[in-house]
Amino acid sequence: MTARGLSLHNQKAARGANGPEKPAGPMNILHLFSNCKWTDPAEPAVNLASEVKKLGHRVFFAAGRPTASGPRCVHEYAEERGMEVIHGMRLAKHVRLVANLADARVLRRIIDDNEIDIVHTHLPNDHLIAALAARRMPSAPKIVRTFYEGSCLPWGIRTIYLLSKHTDRAIFCSKGARDATIARYLFDERKTVVLAGAIDLRRFDPGRELPDGRSRLGLEPADYVVGIVARGQRHRRFHVLVDAAKKVAGLRPDFRLLILGRGEDLEAAAQPVSAPGLQNVVKFAGCLSGDDYVGCLASLDAKVFLVPGSDGSRRAVREAMAMGLPVIAANRGMLPEIVEDGVTGRVIDDTADSLAAAIVELGDRSKRRSLGAAAAKRVRRDFDVRRLARNVVAVYEELFNAD
Repeated sequence: MTARGLSLHNQKAARGANGPEKPAGPMNILHLFSNCKWTDPAEPAVNLASEVKKLGHRVFFAAGRPTASGPRCVHEYAEERGMEVIHGMRLAKHVRLVANLADARVLRRIIDDNEIDIVHTHLPNDHLIAALAARRMPSAPKIVRTFYEGSCLPWGIRTIYLLSKHTDRAIFCSKGARDATIARYLFDERKTVVLAGAIDLRRFDPGRELPDGRSRLGLEPADYVVGIVARGQRHRRFHVLVDAAKKVAGLRPDFRLLILGRGEDLEAAAQPVSAPGLQNVVKFAGCLSGDDYVGCLASLDAKVFLVPGSDGSRRAVREAMAMGLPVIAANRGMLPEIVEDGVTGRVIDDTADSLAAAIVELGDRSKRRSLGAAAAKRVRRDFDVRRLARNVVAVYEELFNAD
């Protein structure tokens, strides 16, 4: 192996106490994702790892052990993107002491066998497993963690332990979350960086050919269609959305509300829709994927986002903005960091009156087109996953230049 081809992990071991130095060549990077399900944080993690690989680095990906049956698992998507998928660890979503210790032993072998320089973690339990592995390694790789939360990290002994002992760099999607976490945990600000969540702009490109979402859902070309992407859960404030729809429907006969998603409480959310005047206003698209989902976004005139679910980085907001849609967002968490009120959409108090007023305001076609164009421009500038990958690689490299 040439000096340039020698892994940074082996370089560190060879130079001992001489300290880190600038990487001599491509890095070996292992992404850990302690879940087998294609949940909201999974796609950003796989997208990032894939783009880092395209920059010339060797990228490995390990995800939760798949179940015998069920939907496709994270590791399948990683394999499709050309990454080297590592098997042999359970990587459970929640802490399992015996399983975590077993995973840590396997992880140490994986790190040594593949000369891993960076372990990039994405969820609390995979971060803990990486920490358990690193504490017994004389020349441990650097541990990087992406925090997808839009607010301060919840208080907990595990978080204290990981931040204080086993986080070489913490990447936050939100400045507010970063600042609040520093204050709560007295975490070293020099170990933090804010990199906004990102999406694949090649997928969310309104200029490419997409399925006709309006025809599929029985919507007319002249309809004014506002949509929301959310699981049917009680805390997602569907009652506010439905109450606002009633108000707008009385003012705009062409108004339609499109609900994309599924969930255990969606039927309960749908009950008010049977009220007089709403039967033909509210449409349920169900859970869509692939180009069917993108085509459905393309069928909207504006998008609403009230309460985040498991998508802590608010990816659905960026996806809508990329499609040239103005977003009506609640003044909650990191949403005002993404949607600039009056520039790329509207930021409101999520009451039915405020939401209805914003929907009526964006009924002006020239206004929503202006806001939508600014939203798409913002996404191209700040939320491209290719840009994020370059910035993350810079974070990796800086770790080996730090004192």
